[in-house]
Amino acid sequence: MGGRLEHRQDFTSALIVSGRKVLRSLAASRHGIGARLLNCVLLISSFVTVILTALQLYADYRRDVADVESRLERIGGAYLDSLAEGLWNLDERQLRLQLDALLRLPDIRGVEIRETGSAGKALLKVSRDPEDSTFAREYPLHYSAQGQDRVIGTLRVEATLAGVYRRLANTASTILLTQAATIFLVSLFMLFFFHHLVTRHLYAIAADIGSHRIKDAPLKLHLRRLPPRHEDELQRVVTAFNALSHNLYTAYRDLAERENRIRRLVDSNIIGIFIWNIDGRIIEANEAFLQMVGFDREDLASGRVNRTDLTPMEWRERDARTVAEAKATGTVHPFEKEYLRKDGSRIPVLIGVTAFDDKRDQGVGFVLDLTERKRAAETLHEMQMALTHTTRIATMGQLTASIAHEVSQPITATIINARAGLRWLAADPPDIDEVRQALKGIIQDGERAGDVLGRIRGLVKKGPTRKDIIAINDVIVDVIALTRSELLGHRVSLQTNLAAGLPRIKGDRVQLQQVVLNLILNAVEAMEDNNAAARELWISSKMDGENRVLVAVRDTGSGLDLSKVDRLFEPFYTTKAEGIGIGLSLSRTIIEAHGGRLWASTNEPRGAIFQFTVPAHSDDA
Repeated sequence: MGGRLEHRQDFTSALIVSGRKVLRSLAASRHGIGARLLNCVLLISSFVTVILTALQLYADYRRDVADVESRLERIGGAYLDSLAEGLWNLDERQLRLQLDALLRLPDIRGVEIRETGSAGKALLKVSRDPEDSTFAREYPLHYSAQGQDRVIGTLRVEATLAGVYRRLANTASTILLTQAATIFLVSLFMLFFFHHLVTRHLYAIAADIGSHRIKDAPLKLHLRRLPPRHEDELQRVVTAFNALSHNLYTAYRDLAERENRIRRLVDSNIIGIFIWNIDGRIIEANEAFLQMVGFDREDLASGRVNRTDLTPMEWRERDARTVAEAKATGTVHPFEKEYLRKDGSRIPVLIGVTAFDDKRDQGVGFVLDLTERKRAAETLHEMQMALTHTTRIATMGQLTASIAHEVSQPITATIINARAGLRWLAADPPDIDEVRQALKGIIQDGERAGDVLGRIRGLVKKGPTRKDIIAINDVIVDVIALTRSELLGHRVSLQTNLAAGLPRIKGDRVQLQQVVLNLILNAVEAMEDNNAAARELWISSKMDGENRVLVAVRDTGSGLDLSKVDRLFEPFYTTKAEGIGIGLSLSRTIIEAHGGRLWASTNEPRGAIFQFTVPAHSDDA
């Protein structure tokens, strides 16, 4: 007996402790799942209870009202004859007894008898609480006398529903109190079991997850309960959390390794890399970029490294367009610009920019230092200028005989005119008109010699490249004038077809003269093995339909090896026994520097054609 009592006390104590835990849990989280569940249960149960109670009360009301009406119907059927007999005999004692009997019926509050023909005067009236009557019924009293059925009076019965209402109120109170107690107990037990089965495990899961960091080892949640026979929803949540923790840890580890690899790649890269904000601030940069601009990590951390401050004034408009382009398209094609270093010096760079977020408020820039490239380009340009000048000198050496002939002709003519003038002066009398003509000839021959020397000086002088607005036909005519004797000496027939009204071009006159001169001399050498009748050279100029001026030099020489045409313009490649392979390579470089193209093809039926184009100059350019 004592053991049973102790067991009951232990069970009661455990139930009280669990209840306290539930209440504490509910108090700690008024907006938790348990509280919301309790509210939902109470609300739904109360609503259902009210609806069912209302239906029950309505059914009881209808039944009670039907009972009252049935009772009144029974009065009309069972009591009227005896009441009519008493009224006919005027037996007041019998009438009162019968009325008292009617008044004792449930829900009857008053009865009276009125005599017919006495202006509705009540003969006898019995009432408990006439003011409480709800509705009344009147029944005529019939009596048969001497074979006639006559109405001798009226029975009025008054009934009330106060008793019905009281019964309904008692029923409602009983139902509501009983249901309230039931709902409270059921809700309490539901809350207790919900806490035991769900809420306490959710708190434990939240505590474990809240203290867990992704970089830690994968989380292994487990529920503090006996393992269920079949996996339930909580166990599925725990399994999903454990899988998610493992996946997140794996992804974090892979991401960290990838970030470390990218960081090592960025830091060891010779290309400057920086991350920028749309406001111009540089957020992060590698060492290569910081060394380019002369800043250090402290400057970067303090925000002193700004894209705008690094850009010289003349480049800021271009820099603003770059930001707008990156904002609009997400990428900017690489372009050259300059950066201001921390010490105020400038550094030429090649920069490419791309945005890497959806809003395009941040991006990454890739910067290549062009200092050494610029220096190498300048050195290469100087070497090319020197080589070009040397080539021109060598070419002039080949034209020595032609140049000597071109210069000796005006000199010889000058001497002849001078001697003729002296003779005309020694005549008696002196012939002044002839002397004047001789002096004019001397002047013309001197100007002719000066023109020849000017062309030679222009070709052999060494100077920087100039871009002037020139006529390509003038360039061709000047070169033909220098090579006339060379052509005559090799018995080459020259024909020209220079289109009139060609647009001017923008370029260096001397360099273009060198290209034409090289093509003419190559054509002359290609025709040395021909007989004199087959040595023909054509030089033409025209527009090519794409707003470019086209110059063509055709010969009837030995022609071209089609398999080696592309190699003709390679440096140091030559088909001549004494050539060094520089002329055509330099010529192509010069034409490409002018924005044009130089190429070779075969001339039918014999020989080769060398053609080049240069863009026509626009007055708006």
